[in-house]
Amino acid sequence: KYVRTSKHLQRIRWHGGYQGLRHSEEINCCLLSAFQESTSLKELDTELPSIGGPSNLAFGNMLANTHGLQALTLSFPAGLQGDLAVATASSGLKKNTTLRELTLEFSRGAAAISPILTSLRDHPLLRRLCLYGHVVDLTALETMLLSDTSKITELDIHRFYGSLPIVGLTRVLQDLAPHPTLTKLGLRCVPLGCDEARLLRMALCNIPRLQSLALTDNNLGSANLAELAPAL
Repeated sequence: KYVRTSKHLQRIRWHGGYQGLRHSEEINCCLLSAFQESTSLKELDTELPSIGGPSNLAFGNMLANTHGLQALTLSFPAGLQGDLAVATASSGLKKNTTLRELTLEFSRGAAAISPILTSLRDHPLLRRLCLYGHVVDLTALETMLLSDTSKITELDIHRFYGSLPIVGLTRVLQDLAPHPTLTKLGLRCVPLGCDEARLLRMALCNIPRLQSLALTDNNLGSANLAELAPAL
């Protein structure tokens, strides 16, 4: 009741829900409904619910019909049976019209996120996208970057040490060039060899509004840095 009616509550971090309790699904659905109806909630940090229960549907409805949620951090736990959970999140996000910022966090072995990125292609307000953790597949990110309706101005890919080799990086770097509206770009713990450094240089030459560039733990040697220097 407090969450539903509060005029001042703006941020909630909710992980784990009430799994294991006798009435866990009922409690989770009640809280998700309150998140949806809240008019003050602006930031939510949570994880995908356990699949197969009513809370899965409630979660999708919350994403699709939230009144004022602007920033969402969504975690994908390891071992989650991915297809249904990702489908639920994708469906909800595709109908969402309020988000400005989205952070997707991945544990090792979490589900692929291609459907989620595809569902965000025509989002009317989304400005910032952060992919965090064990990020291994970027193949759908190009769909967003090449969309004529994409509003993305901040992109941050922040991987963990020990993550599996990344897929789709070359295409993403190529697609940055025709996306001149970027103002912030982060590539953290993303291996950049000679070819990747060359593609990044070409992209930087075509992003005139860039204000912030984070290159951390990319294995960039002096030769690759020399590739980037003229663009900077």
